[in-house]
Amino acid sequence: MSSEWMKVMLEEISRKKMEAEQARVEEQVRIDERARIEGRAPIEERAPIEERGRIEQRRRRDDDSPQG
Repeated sequence: MSSEWMKVMLEEISRKKMEAEQARVEEQVRIDERARIEGRAPIEERAPIEERGRIEQRRRRDDDSPQG
């Protein structure tokens, strides 16, 4: 009896964890989509860290180049 109850409880916990994770993923997708549509954050802020470094290097190079 108790092993069956334990099995049911573990299944319930697992199901709730999966539902919570799915809800977090869906909310993050909504947030990202809203930010993209509203253009709140420049692409540099949404870029991965490595890409940010490359963008900053290009910006510095452009700032240092002669304005002809």
